[in-house]
Amino acid sequence: MRIILFLLLFSLEIFSQQFYQLLIKHEAKEIIVEAFSKNGLTFLPVESFSKALQLNYKFNNASQQFEITFPQYVLKVRPRNSFVVLQMKKDKTEKVVQLPVSTVSVKNKLYLPLEYAQSRLEKCIGSEISYIRVEKEIVKRQPPAPEEKKENEEKEITEHELSALSVSVSEKANGTLVKLISAKKVGKVTHTISDDIIKITFPAVFVDEKKVEETFSKGLVKEIKAENTETGCDLFLSLRKNYSAYEFIEEFLGKQFLVTIHNKKFTANTDTKKEKWNFDVIVIDAGHGGKDYGAIGVNNTVEKEINLAVALKVGKLVKENLKDVKVVYTRSDDHFVELYKRGKIANENEGKLFISIHCNAAPKKKRDPNGFEVYLLRPGRTEEAIGIAERENKVIEYEEDPKRYQKLTDENFILVSMAHSSSMKYSEKFADMVHRQFEQNLSLTPRGVKQAGFYVLVGASMPSVLIETGYVSNPQDAAFLRSEKGQLQIAQSIVSSIKSFKTYYDRVIGSE
Repeated sequence: MRIILFLLLFSLEIFSQQFYQLLIKHEAKEIIVEAFSKNGLTFLPVESFSKALQLNYKFNNASQQFEITFPQYVLKVRPRNSFVVLQMKKDKTEKVVQLPVSTVSVKNKLYLPLEYAQSRLEKCIGSEISYIRVEKEIVKRQPPAPEEKKENEEKEITEHELSALSVSVSEKANGTLVKLISAKKVGKVTHTISDDIIKITFPAVFVDEKKVEETFSKGLVKEIKAENTETGCDLFLSLRKNYSAYEFIEEFLGKQFLVTIHNKKFTANTDTKKEKWNFDVIVIDAGHGGKDYGAIGVNNTVEKEINLAVALKVGKLVKENLKDVKVVYTRSDDHFVELYKRGKIANENEGKLFISIHCNAAPKKKRDPNGFEVYLLRPGRTEEAIGIAERENKVIEYEEDPKRYQKLTDENFILVSMAHSSSMKYSEKFADMVHRQFEQNLSLTPRGVKQAGFYVLVGASMPSVLIETGYVSNPQDAAFLRSEKGQLQIAQSIVSSIKSFKTYYDRVIGSE
């Protein structure tokens, strides 16, 4: 079984769930709901919360989403999904937001991860909310005297600041994950590594040093230490020698940060035969197909048709210009291929490069965006990238078993992408080459190399990129994409990138 399947299987965890009562304060109101904790996070019942605040809510069977109506917004959430939609009631415009952790469905009730959804709820409500965990019986207290109230407030602020940063460490099959959660939004966090110690500096955050400091007997992190300074705090992660690299990811608006530390055994090449790594196979993936039309743009420009036409032209040019490179198509005609099978095809053919070809599209009545983009597999860093990934990932609705992708939600997706760390430098190199070739040779607007969570790239255990060749929703782009001349220019630019990348790849592999 391929290494990526191994990682998908063992990256999953069985979490214990603990239900308890949660006291939520909103302006002068205090409400109590039954929440539960999972992996150290608080999950809020959507229906109970809506009832308590006397908000209208409904479950839309057609879209499989829960809709909560606020005075100015409608919040849309789905079970077991990390994407939420914020719709303005006035003009119906929608904003897609990706939470670091998915919603949870327990006993037919939908729960939101409160730490991450709090700011969205506050935006919808129009004011701040706070919450504390309480015992089953809550004792009503008399309001304190003004002096006592002031003293208590000062005490609460101090305690809040001293416990502002929580740290948790979990071991995965492919490395170690350190999760850092701040109770309040912080400024720019910096990180460096020296002598196998990662130093992370948080401005204006203070920690309980004794509570944070811990020694571990296994895993890649052997010790954590904390030190408060005049301007904030420093966190020190001492690593064992069997790590290969680490990544620091800001996951949620200055409140959650992840440190992924990669295990050497998953980044080292276990096969010492150099011919195993010869650049001899490329896999070309024409996005969508068959019953999945993809985006449909102006003048009936159909994405699946453009993708296939460009993919076939790329393959033909590779065969003509790179005689020693085999071309493998995930589809060479108009039929539907499930996303996981595309990566499986690439792995079974021992591909050295995976290229997924797509077209972009903007929402209706928004035809201004135009140009090309190149994407790498990583969690989306911008709302636009997240929105594009969500649209491309919706292909799973056509598949027989869309539940197979649930394991790739929330932080597990990041852990899976860690498996690509050994090939990430190659993916980044090729993405940069594609972008430069497009910028030099095409009249399309360059929109940069970006990152997003595309399911199609997860399964391919090799350097891989996804190319959005242009916007079918833009009249000029659509006309270019439909034309034989435009498709050929795109294909030629991709093949020029492949030739340059092969030269680079052969040189690097040959020197190892």
